[in-house]
Amino acid sequence: MEVTLAVLADCANLTQEGKLNIMGIFQEVNPPFLPFTLPQMYLIVSFVAGPAEFNSVKNIRIALLDGDGKEMLAFEGQVQVPRPPKSGRRAFINQFVGLNGVKFDRPGDYEFSILIAGETRGTVPLHVNEPTTTIGGDL
Repeated sequence: MEVTLAVLADCANLTQEGKLNIMGIFQEVNPPFLPFTLPQMYLIVSFVAGPAEFNSVKNIRIALLDGDGKEMLAFEGQVQVPRPPKSGRRAFINQFVGLNGVKFDRPGDYEFSILIAGETRGTVPLHVNEPTTTIGGDL
């Protein structure tokens, strides 16, 4: 199973037909101050799997790492690889998770590392910018 898409966004959902809607893709955050708690973001990951993997279960682990490689948060789960309705096709799996209240203590580079069966198969970078402080009006 391979990662074909991995992004951060303001919002994501799946339609009844299985279409993935992604709104507000971003790679950086502009906090007004630090430390800063980001109220909400979505991590979206799409996978593709071939026939040898149909009907198998894959262990997925996603970790948010700071610029020093320190793990800030992580979550794990299992994904069942479906058999496509038509033969000769690959299996496509769309997953997303809403993350609320992630706290960033300092500016710099962060990344979500996506592991399948313990191997890194994708990353999603995120840069937290230095706050720009302005003190009311002209001085």
